[in-house]
Amino acid sequence: TGEEIAVFWGALGQYQLLFNIPVAVSNALSSSLIPSLTRAVSSGNQEETNQRIAAAVRFSMLIAIPAAVGIGVLAEPVSNLLFAGEDNSLLIRLTMAGALAVVFFSLSTVTNAVLQGLNRLDVPVRHAFLSLAVHIILVEVFLMIFHMGIFSVVFANILFAFMMCLLNGRSIARYAGYRQEYKKTVILPSVCSLLMGTAAWSIYKGLVFLCPALLSGGRLGMAVLVFPPVAVSMAVYGVLLVKLKAIDEKELKEMPMGTRLVRLCKRVRLM
Repeated sequence: TGEEIAVFWGALGQYQLLFNIPVAVSNALSSSLIPSLTRAVSSGNQEETNQRIAAAVRFSMLIAIPAAVGIGVLAEPVSNLLFAGEDNSLLIRLTMAGALAVVFFSLSTVTNAVLQGLNRLDVPVRHAFLSLAVHIILVEVFLMIFHMGIFSVVFANILFAFMMCLLNGRSIARYAGYRQEYKKTVILPSVCSLLMGTAAWSIYKGLVFLCPALLSGGRLGMAVLVFPPVAVSMAVYGVLLVKLKAIDEKELKEMPMGTRLVRLCKRVRLM
């Protein structure tokens, strides 16, 4: 019915709001590196060009991967905090199912910017048209054949961004001779994020067990359930990144407030 469709699209809009926040943060950080990439391309310095591309991709993934895990793990309390007083059951399921979109949309946007920095402005547009065509077909297949309802849009969106990542990555390798490094860019941040997610989930469940009344305490109660797990998980993720050598002192200094972070790590003897 029309009313049911409105409910589905409303929940989808709320889900998109949730995953757009970390995507925006990730893109702002990585896009700040693009001017230096453009200078490297203009100077013809191949080594520096590849270093700048690697830095943009790495910084994006260092934020996007833990954000995706955090959104998936804390989908229930975060949804109930932001949209208190509503039935968020559909939104929670959408968020848990579509958390991976944070990673692929962040990476696709960053690789779009990299291609622009390489003076290949038309390439991301062609890739977007091709990915959109596949996206439309997938939505129809998921809806009409698999009867997945509003989840069809979520999964098709993820595959759209994933296809953009593949096409952009192939073009970057072609035009810049760049080969993606996976251990420090994907594998170690993923391991750190999974451990971080375990810590966040454990703290959230512990708080619910100790103070079940917080679940019915409105927005204030949900804030008490959300902010401690988020704060602890951020600290856990940062410590794990340094301890597992997913990021070194030089790379950390290139990030915003990086010098202060290096001093803090040395003060607590992480470096």
